[in-house]
Amino acid sequence: MNAQRFEIVPPGKLARVLPIVMAVVSPLLVLSAVALSAQAKHQSLPTAEVVGIVLLFPMIGAVLAWSMHRRVIEVDAGKLVIGLLPWRRIPIAVLDLDGARIVDLGEQRDLQPVVKIAGSGLPGYKSGLFLLRNKARAQVLLTDWKRVLVLPRRDGGMVLLSPQRPDALLAALQQAAGGDSWRSRG
Repeated sequence: MNAQRFEIVPPGKLARVLPIVMAVVSPLLVLSAVALSAQAKHQSLPTAEVVGIVLLFPMIGAVLAWSMHRRVIEVDAGKLVIGLLPWRRIPIAVLDLDGARIVDLGEQRDLQPVVKIAGSGLPGYKSGLFLLRNKARAQVLLTDWKRVLVLPRRDGGMVLLSPQRPDALLAALQQAAGGDSWRSRG
């Protein structure tokens, strides 16, 4: 079976602008703070440390922007693949597809990610491992909270995704698992 690819909802404007702000504004703030501190102490600027710090922000901003636009959701060889990294390959067998549903996180507050364990957490873009308001651990790739595919895991965790067509992704997961066709759930 060939891999089926599902596009995610594009991140919002604020999420797309923040890496640029981080790459440009943050180095200027650091330079200004170091320059003012050095001037107040009548010292010269510590160039090696400042250059290292200033170059770090554009690199972080570039990696964040790159990763935000290289997100992928695939169903391939019995696995749900989230992103491009190998540790985000979830065997479909560990998912409880009967409990899967499409929700609006504005209404389902208990499923909202609140604590980032690992990953990126920007307004309008969350990716990685998070604790949800209900204390469950979840792998998330969220760019839109209106139509989120919630996939419970058999171990108690969850997967929350923002595909453009959540019903089609769920149907593909069920087909790959050999299950019945998906029925609309509220």
